[in-house]
Amino acid sequence: MFIDKKGRLFGKASIIDVLIVALAIVFAGMAAFKWGLIGAARSAGPFTQESYDIRIEFYQEEVPDFVVKAAKIGDKAVEALKNASFGRVVDIKAGKSVSWVKTESGEYVASSKEGYSNVIIVMEAKGQLGSGGAKIGGEEYFIGRTIDLYAGCAAFKGRISGIAKKGRELP
Repeated sequence: MFIDKKGRLFGKASIIDVLIVALAIVFAGMAAFKWGLIGAARSAGPFTQESYDIRIEFYQEEVPDFVVKAAKIGDKAVEALKNASFGRVVDIKAGKSVSWVKTESGEYVASSKEGYSNVIIVMEAKGQLGSGGAKIGGEEYFIGRTIDLYAGCAAFKGRISGIAKKGRELP
């Protein structure tokens, strides 16, 4: 039998002793996981520990003209979901909107809509650089990531199209 008349497991340790040791192991494992001693890596790529002035380029294919006009150079720029500060807007370029239309032959062709523009917004912020991306406000951003961007009182939904250290050309 596993438990004797005195309540000892295999005649050596009591059940209470075994439970206390098991709980200690569980709590030690939870603490090690919380402190990052065990478990998955916390970052998708290596980022520098040093913060740099970086430039972030944002692109949206189609946005109403009145939204583009509401954004101004010098406006505060914020990524809406994580509330990460993208610094200030340093450049805004607008062009013809890009709408994809399916033709009768089944091909998709680019066209533009009246009253809409495409927009490129360049911002300067503090962040850490890594392999093809940047860490801003504790969140990782990479080229191609879709974000909601607030620039002043205007709201945009598009993609990051470039990230570079200030003074270097954006890709």
